[in-house]
Amino acid sequence: MDIFGFENRDATNRVTLSMDDFTLFKLAQMQVPAYNTRGYGYRTDYLLMDVPGYDPSNCFVLITPSVYAPYEQKGYSDSWGMIPTYKELGGTKIAIYTYVNRREPTGVSGNYRDAWVQNTCPSTIEAVRFR
Repeated sequence: MDIFGFENRDATNRVTLSMDDFTLFKLAQMQVPAYNTRGYGYRTDYLLMDVPGYDPSNCFVLITPSVYAPYEQKGYSDSWGMIPTYKELGGTKIAIYTYVNRREPTGVSGNYRDAWVQNTCPSTIEAVRFR
């Protein structure tokens, strides 16, 4: 388990802030590849991340792109992709979603159909506990 922290000392060399006050413990890490596909229907699947020691009261999930777009992004969906999202399922289980469900017009009489888009950039997902 990786431990991250620091110590801060005042002018008299007395410790004023240390790892006893605040420490981060990396519990797990997962790599998610880039996806760029789409289809019809409604999806409910997810990637399961089961992290021993994970407790939503003192843990969090950090999702960071592994590769960044080589251009300034405009704030709307484009071909580069987005980062995955997550949902705590309870206990030590975390669902990682790499797609979005949506409704799109069929072009016939104002009808719509279910569709999904899976367009994510490669990302690193970390479960972290703090104290």
